[in-house]
Amino acid sequence: MWKFNISGPQVLRRRLRAVLAAAALTLLTSAPSHAAVEYVKVCSLYGAGFFYIPGTDTCMNANQILADQFALARQLTRASTGSAMATSLVNPWLPHGTNYAISTHWAVFDGQHAVGVAGLVRLYGNLAFSAGVAVGLDQGRLGTTSTRTLTEFGVVIPAQSWSDIRVLGRIGLQYSW
Repeated sequence: MWKFNISGPQVLRRRLRAVLAAAALTLLTSAPSHAAVEYVKVCSLYGAGFFYIPGTDTCMNANQILADQFALARQLTRASTGSAMATSLVNPWLPHGTNYAISTHWAVFDGQHAVGVAGLVRLYGNLAFSAGVAVGLDQGRLGTTSTRTLTEFGVVIPAQSWSDIRVLGRIGLQYSW
């Protein structure tokens, strides 16, 4: 049987070397390979408020982003109001033997409301004149957190509300057989 006679300081040195070797091996194998990320880089080429879009060389203004958000929201509600107005303009049915017909309709599209009135007048035989008008309420609200401002009273979040009355009309001739 083998017998080792190792003194206390030798054991301590061996253990210390083993711990240091394990630590060095751990550091070498798990070292992060990614570089630091720069989140916001100021673009002073055009003036105050411009920044680079991360990963590109494109400068953008935060206020322009906000204006674009508001403009896009208004265009979307306008389109929805236009769809509701067009849907509310239903041509009336003109039965045989009658000369006039009127129809009214209410329509909703994507939360926007409209009311329409349309009419038909028989001109001669199967030829009729048709006309209609629709009125819609274009309304909406948008708040954004892209350009918050801290004041002594709290945080100011830009928001925009709108409410416009829109009108759509049409005229035409109808011939049926």
